[in-house]
Amino acid sequence: MGTVTAFYSALAAADGESASALVVPEKRGKGPFNEASIRSFFGAMSMPLSLTDATLSGSDEVRVSYEYVTNQGRRCRGRADAETIYALGKTLISRIKALDGC
Repeated sequence: MGTVTAFYSALAAADGESASALVVPEKRGKGPFNEASIRSFFGAMSMPLSLTDATLSGSDEVRVSYEYVTNQGRRCRGRADAETIYALGKTLISRIKALDGC
């Protein structure tokens, strides 16, 4: 659970490098895990992302709830399941599946 909460804390800080470092290597720098995209998207918030809940929903899955408000005033209250694996001597995020979002 620590890896997932650290990932969302990095998103809240718009720290793409730290967030990406918590993802399996084959997904780093791509799509939603691109460091510059994370910095750009999460850095443009009038209310930064806030993790409102994190609960273990399996031995390797964490269900998260979060919220943020963009600079354009769009409010997001979303949920996702983050899957983790133990690799390279640490726990990393292997997949994030949005359940409902914005």
